[in-house]
Amino acid sequence: MADKKSPGGKAPKKPETIEGAAEEVKKKKRVSPMEFLQQVRVEGIEKVNWTSWKETQVSTVMVFIMVIVMAIFFLIVDQTLRFAVCAGLQLSCGGSGA
Repeated sequence: MADKKSPGGKAPKKPETIEGAAEEVKKKKRVSPMEFLQQVRVEGIEKVNWTSWKETQVSTVMVFIMVIVMAIFFLIVDQTLRFAVCAGLQLSCGGSGA
């Protein structure tokens, strides 16, 4: 039953294989390098999704806030580790660096 022939005596057409699709791609028209670059430029411009000015401003403010928060966090961690090392090794860590 699986090998039924279509009316007209011919076997049904097989589904397209990967090789068949690759041959079809090879047959496409070749373009000059300049035309290719123009097509790339047009396609790229059509697909770019630029953020709005408002989104850019909000993102910039968020980055500055995160930088400040992280700077404070690392200051606290650095001072805590400095205090622990100085207390643990009984060093004089205050005062001038000379």
